[in-house]
Amino acid sequence: MKKLFLVLGVLLVLLVGAVVAAPFLVPAETIKSQLTAQVEAATGRQLTVDGELDLSVLPNLAVAMGDVHFANAEGSDVADMVSLRELKVQLKVLPLLTGAVEIDQFVLLEPKIHLEIDQQGKPNWELAGGNEGGTISGASDGGEGGGLPITDLKLGDIRIENGSLVFIDHMAGSQEQLDAINMTVALADIKSPLKADGSLDYKGETIELDLDIAAPYDVLQGSGSAFGMGIKSAPLQLGFNGDLSNQGGPSAAGDIDLSIPSVKGLAAWLADPLDLETEALETLTIAGKLNGSAEKISFTDAVITLDAIKGNGEVTTDLAGATPKINGRLDLGMVDLNPYMPASEKGDGNPSENTGEAVDAPAPAEGEATTATDWSDDPIELGLGGVDLAFELTLEGLKATDVTLGRTVLALTMTGPKLVADLKDFNLYDGKGQGQLTVDAGDGAPRIEQQFTLTGLEALPFLTDAADFDRLEGKADATFSINTTGGTERQLVQNLNGDGQVTFADGAIVGINIAAMVRNVGSAFLSAEANETRKTDFAELGGTFTIQDGILTNEDLQLQAPGLRINGAGTVDLPSRMIDYRVEPKAAATLEGQTGATDVAGILVPVAVTGSFDDPSFKPDLSGLVDQAIQDPKALKKEVKQQLDAIGGSTKDLNSAKDLKKALKNVGKGDAKDLLNSLTEGDGDAEESPAGSLLRGLLKD
Repeated sequence: MKKLFLVLGVLLVLLVGAVVAAPFLVPAETIKSQLTAQVEAATGRQLTVDGELDLSVLPNLAVAMGDVHFANAEGSDVADMVSLRELKVQLKVLPLLTGAVEIDQFVLLEPKIHLEIDQQGKPNWELAGGNEGGTISGASDGGEGGGLPITDLKLGDIRIENGSLVFIDHMAGSQEQLDAINMTVALADIKSPLKADGSLDYKGETIELDLDIAAPYDVLQGSGSAFGMGIKSAPLQLGFNGDLSNQGGPSAAGDIDLSIPSVKGLAAWLADPLDLETEALETLTIAGKLNGSAEKISFTDAVITLDAIKGNGEVTTDLAGATPKINGRLDLGMVDLNPYMPASEKGDGNPSENTGEAVDAPAPAEGEATTATDWSDDPIELGLGGVDLAFELTLEGLKATDVTLGRTVLALTMTGPKLVADLKDFNLYDGKGQGQLTVDAGDGAPRIEQQFTLTGLEALPFLTDAADFDRLEGKADATFSINTTGGTERQLVQNLNGDGQVTFADGAIVGINIAAMVRNVGSAFLSAEANETRKTDFAELGGTFTIQDGILTNEDLQLQAPGLRINGAGTVDLPSRMIDYRVEPKAAATLEGQTGATDVAGILVPVAVTGSFDDPSFKPDLSGLVDQAIQDPKALKKEVKQQLDAIGGSTKDLNSAKDLKKALKNVGKGDAKDLLNSLTEGDGDAEESPAGSLLRGLLKD
């Protein structure tokens, strides 16, 4: 037995001696060749060591290699995936016998890492000899708690010095580069805090990084530890303080803070500058509680500020199922969008939008046709689906240009390719509204349904702020329900169907007295007197409409005012962008408004609105005026008397009643001025006949 132990002892001494002597007896080139062969067999890539290689085994395992190159994937324009000026590794051997790992040195000097994805989407870090998913053969999963079979871990000089990393995505056509990468890691022993500090340069800015784990051993054994990390730079600062856990899988929970001094500055730094000539989009801060794991990420108690906008909310993302689920809410105070809108949309510097002054458009060249706006045939890509969403947005107020909304609540839900936007609460100029928009792209071509109801809107301040239109007063009620389907804008318009109604009550048409102008068509449309400050009070103005296959039809537009009734009917061809509408005002026999008699007397002054959306025509329909006058002799007599009183004449002064009747009948068949001139006695210098004056007064042409 003693001889056996003696033999074993001799063998052990010889083995140790061989290991110690091996680095001195085996040439360095032989070690290089063996090392490169093993790496190529394992990865399918060539490893080249062009510098010196130093190797020692006892008392420490130490390796130092200079000018190291690891080959890139075949087909790349860059030869090396990784290159190093020098690699230094020093590991104590004897502590390994007790399960302790003591790394005295692990230094990468000037590492250059080149990562890329080729045109087919294959990354260059996929190695031919590697294991699928990047796992290491024979590695233990550490058991349920994720524990490691080591008794101690000590880190000495662990650092990266002056490294660089380039990432190129040939499919996306993008490239990113990090320079001056420096990092140090400190760990006295496995039960001491782990601290890492470093910095790097990205697009001309230095970013400082730090990480602290109070009890890394507890994390490795499946428990938890206090954890903190930070990113500091001039464009942004991000910090996290909380707990890191490895129980049942890695997770983290704690407080997170993001501070961006200038959103525009951040965008410019990231090479995607925002085209906004405004002082907005500066300070952004986000703070809250983050709780994240592989299956669920939540951000709660969030406080958000963007310039003067303040809000709070929460969001949770559930990744456990086949389809991610996002639930959340965002509550904002008053939101003023004007600082974020281009000057052209706010009307700045555009007299046609701000002052009402006309802005002359450039005339088309001779022979050049004017191009009207048309519906687009470009396919509509909605991109719905892929996530289930339930999100609610609340605004205490919203201002855009001069329009101000009150409290608004909008709920968004999406299940598969179906999105529902539910306007639960909507307050606008004393009016309250509700509505719902549904977009379903499940059958390929999107189907859109929309319902909306608004009651009690104060029309004058709203229209003044929204369109600089101050000619209509009253309380407005509106409701509509429409639906359509189609894959392009044109198809959506062509397939539009629905109905609705709009009513203005107890209001007035400001700036014009229609009742006084109903017999004076020329002044109503041409005279500057029509713009004087006047009012046409009405008890009710409104009507209903239907839409079928893109054709909007209204048959019952009605205005009821003291001394006046106006009816309207016609169609709006949305696909063709054409209008065919007729408005018929009539002087009423009563000064009562809505409660007055519906039968009215007087002469109609019809107005035809025709033509395209881009160039509509508004013309008095003189033939309609004459037809109504002839059909209602009493009204004609009354009008004739009023006109004769105005010219100081009487019915017996007319050359012939037949002449007047003939002229009236033919107004719609020829030029009114020629017919008037035919009634004028004598030559051009003679005084106009009473008949001519009467007809001219009736028609004001």
